[in-house]
Amino acid sequence: MATTPAGWEGIFEDGESVLWQGRPRGGVIWSDLLRFETFFGLFFAGFAVFWIVGAATMGRMTHSGSSFDLMGTLFPLFGIPFVAIGLYMVIGRIFWDAHTRGRTWYTLSDRAAYIATDTLGKRTLKRYPYDDMVSPSLEDDTPGSVWFAEEIRNYTTRRRSSSGMNMGTPQRHFVRVPIGFRQIDDARQVYRLINQHRDAED
Repeated sequence: MATTPAGWEGIFEDGESVLWQGRPRGGVIWSDLLRFETFFGLFFAGFAVFWIVGAATMGRMTHSGSSFDLMGTLFPLFGIPFVAIGLYMVIGRIFWDAHTRGRTWYTLSDRAAYIATDTLGKRTLKRYPYDDMVSPSLEDDTPGSVWFAEEIRNYTTRRRSSSGMNMGTPQRHFVRVPIGFRQIDDARQVYRLINQHRDAED
């Protein structure tokens, strides 16, 4: 019986063996600015700025002749976290992605793909069996990427008045995010291995 590779005891199934291991290239991927999250983040941050300005203007108009008003001064500040979220979606996420890739390891076995990360002191390992994979796709660049799964992320937006009151029905937005081995040097080899073993599973 085949011996489980060192470090994979308790994770690999009996007889499972490593086909390939690698890591993604580091650095910021500026082309990711063209993704949906950027445009949604611009809208989100822009609306939050508009809300802050509107709330501050209304506060000055309401308390124009009074001394320092706590609510009139602090209320607009509640919009700042939403501006920060929008800016993260526009630009912050691509720097976080670069950091995460620098702490990511990929493994392909004869039964599944594994993605391990170690960020902010938290280690995670996700397993993607061949049976559960969507049809693999190859981004044949240098470096390239191989996608074999996806997850659906959703965002909810709601219009607010300058006074902070909810307006209208919340709108939910869904985005399909591909999952796989990103920015790897031997993408063609990995793509071929995945297809070979998916066919063998069938």
